[in-house]
Amino acid sequence: MRVQFLWHSFFKISFHGLNILLDPFMDMPKGETTYNLAMKCPVNLGKIKSIDAIFVSNEHFDHCDKKVIEMIANRDNSVVVAHESVLNDLNIAANLKHNVKVGDRFNLRGMDVTVRGAHYPNSFYPMSFHLAKDGEAIFFAGNSALMDSFSEINCDVALLPIGGASTMDVVDAVRATKTMKPKFVVPMHYNSFDNIPADPQEFKMRIDKSILKTQPVILKPGQSFKTK
Repeated sequence: MRVQFLWHSFFKISFHGLNILLDPFMDMPKGETTYNLAMKCPVNLGKIKSIDAIFVSNEHFDHCDKKVIEMIANRDNSVVVAHESVLNDLNIAANLKHNVKVGDRFNLRGMDVTVRGAHYPNSFYPMSFHLAKDGEAIFFAGNSALMDSFSEINCDVALLPIGGASTMDVVDAVRATKTMKPKFVVPMHYNSFDNIPADPQEFKMRIDKSILKTQPVILKPGQSFKTK
């Protein structure tokens, strides 16, 4: 599995013969003044190619960049996996929309998908995703606070928010990691906006000082790592 951190909570995950995107977000929508960007997305959209599926955890603009999703889905015939409230707002072909709800389990192009809940009251229907293929699994928390149900998750890689502001902060993300005990954990959803400042090195230090065997992986936008 190859995990590429693109920005904020935007990832590209590559299994053998399968490329997926998680929560695409590249630019602020016109007229959005509630939040201030602390940095700009460095991703070149033209380099994101051959995408098989796009997963969207919630409807907020910083997790669901409509223009980016529509462009990639229409270009690559990418299946968009999201709640119907998100899909209804996308201008893509009906056969590319895969409506899901919490608790759904299915196979998508050789990948086993489990749709899990997320605790984020600001969203209409927040979700997280557990994806498994070729003997490896990744958990994408989306926008979520700490949840008791994390104890049920078995994964090789966990992607967790650390920025706070209605999601997990550094301390809660460490607690989540101790609950799940993945092989690798990657922090996300921090420092892209003024209201979610966090130090990823503090997160790494707390994991390293624990008894966990989990390896924290701090990625700058554009960087990636392989699990094997």
